[in-house]
Amino acid sequence: METTAELLTPLAQPGITGSPTLSVLMRFLVLRYYAQYYSFCSIGKDFLEDLPVGRILLPADAQLESRLLHAIDSGCQAFVVDEPGVALFLELYISVHDMARQRSLDKRLILLVTQQNRPELFQLLRSHDAFRELPNVLIIVYDGEASQPTALFTTYVTTSDVLQRSVNVSLEQLPIDWTDWEGCSFFPDTTSDLKGYVLRTSTLNYMPFTGFERVEVGAGNAFDSETGERSIWLDGTELQLLVAFCELRNCNILVFPDDEDTWGEVYPNATGNGLMGSVVERRTDIALGAFYLWLKPYNFSTYTATISRSGVTMLVAKPKMLPFWRTPFLSFSLPLWAAVIVTFFAGSMAAWVAGTVRHRLLLVSGHNNARAGDDATDLIAEQLTLSDAVLMMVGFFVAQSSAVRTDLWSCVFLFATLLLAGFMVSNMYSGGLASIMTVPQYEKSIDTVRDFAATGMTWYGPTPYCLAEISSATEPHLQQILKTYIPCGIEEMGVYARKGVGGFVIEQAQHGNFAPSDFLDRASSSTLQPLKDFVFTQNCAALMTNTNPLRSDLNAYILAVQQSGLLYHIGTLSAIRYLPTDVMRNIERARMHSHGDGAIRLEIGHFLGAFFILGYGLLVAGLVFVGEVWGTMMVRRLNEVFAGKAPHEGSKRCTSRNLSHKDIEGYTVVTNID
Repeated sequence: METTAELLTPLAQPGITGSPTLSVLMRFLVLRYYAQYYSFCSIGKDFLEDLPVGRILLPADAQLESRLLHAIDSGCQAFVVDEPGVALFLELYISVHDMARQRSLDKRLILLVTQQNRPELFQLLRSHDAFRELPNVLIIVYDGEASQPTALFTTYVTTSDVLQRSVNVSLEQLPIDWTDWEGCSFFPDTTSDLKGYVLRTSTLNYMPFTGFERVEVGAGNAFDSETGERSIWLDGTELQLLVAFCELRNCNILVFPDDEDTWGEVYPNATGNGLMGSVVERRTDIALGAFYLWLKPYNFSTYTATISRSGVTMLVAKPKMLPFWRTPFLSFSLPLWAAVIVTFFAGSMAAWVAGTVRHRLLLVSGHNNARAGDDATDLIAEQLTLSDAVLMMVGFFVAQSSAVRTDLWSCVFLFATLLLAGFMVSNMYSGGLASIMTVPQYEKSIDTVRDFAATGMTWYGPTPYCLAEISSATEPHLQQILKTYIPCGIEEMGVYARKGVGGFVIEQAQHGNFAPSDFLDRASSSTLQPLKDFVFTQNCAALMTNTNPLRSDLNAYILAVQQSGLLYHIGTLSAIRYLPTDVMRNIERARMHSHGDGAIRLEIGHFLGAFFILGYGLLVAGLVFVGEVWGTMMVRRLNEVFAGKAPHEGSKRCTSRNLSHKDIEGYTVVTNID
């Protein structure tokens, strides 16, 4: 590492005579290290001619910001910056990349510095925050007159305190053997040992994905942003992965917990709150909390490789067991009951019409034959009233015998048909009732998202971003549940869960665990069940700043851990340690009824339906009887009233008329006798 005195004196160069010209060196570096990129940007003079690699030339002037932004969006993934544009480029590097749409990995930077201005520029570079985002930097100090390199440097970022926001940039000279310079490494690996690099991390408690707790000083695996002490223990599938990565790469995790605003919100002016806002405003470098690939934060930040897969479903109320008084009505469905009722009334009317026609035929036949000794009461007994027809159909439907007329073939066909219909209805009802009484019956269960949408119930979740994936859905059932979603806090969700009102967002992790569970307790979890399908599925990733230098290495580490299957082990251990076992067990077994799959014994409650029908029949019969008695009394009183008025008005006339009639009748009789 250079000292200040060394920076101020020309470099003593044993063997420097064998070094290539700056043009040859730059051509070699671009072909070896920049050929992998789509293109690169040259700001100022780059000493390159006739290069078969795509590049974008930019002047170091006042319009560099807009031109650099356009170049990055056009595919510029690495940079060569000459001395006049170094300071301006470093100032614009972070802000321009935050606005850019392209997010390339492993960016490289070559700075060209003249020997004459080396001390001033190095003093600027030593404290510039942009180098915290640039691990692959090569500084070429060259002689402006001879256009030959005199020294090559790379950068390392160090911090004296984890709470310190500014960085210390160490410039380390590369030991280049100019006699064999083509075999040397000009971009050494600076990320395998990050030398205590402070990774500012925001997170929240959202097990089994992320979780933290404060422990004694020195017993944690991360630093607390409030005290600067190693007093936070990180756990969960995502945070354990990050802890293992930092142990491998020698970096420190500084935690910024945010359980108040949780995931937060991002606004169009690149501000926000919560976890997403902390990354967008660059208060932290990375945020972990089972982030889906949401668009709003992606406008100002980026995502890592997929850490796990997750599916969002709902917890809804379990179907309750139907009351026993409904047992007699459960054998048939509603359409079948309607068909039985229509059949009953149609059969009753047909039997009554047939009986009436038959009775009239008997009257006509008896009058024509004029048989001696026929009694009119015999014909009256043959008459079938409407009540007789109804009771006859009831007898057919309950498999009881009824009086059947067989003297007309039409009656034979009719009653034979009614007997067969009643036989089938009776047997179907008996079979259905047998199964209903031995297997418990429940309310209609809400099993799918379509079922839930059909109910029109509201559902609750911790963040409005739960709807981001289905906000533009065209399916009618998804559009319906979009209208009934209400974001609320964990405590409010707990109140609704205990009341059993509506549905609740719940996330199922890749290996079967559920989150969140903070709003559930043992009692409320026993009354809820998850849907059989997902509202949507999504991939979980970490949210990072656009220029985070660890993204490439972290992505590779995530994929390696995914392939090894360690995430399942980490997730299982986290669930065992932190998630309420009884609540998780209740959710997983919510669709397993306690009575099992076998038949149950009949109890007195199974006959409540029959007793209900009996009681209802007695009640109706009693009310009808009272009505009939009351109606008879009223008719009698009305008859007495009208009969009492008639004698007073014409008693004399009626009496004389009656007497005169009798006298005349008697007179006639006497006359005939004489």
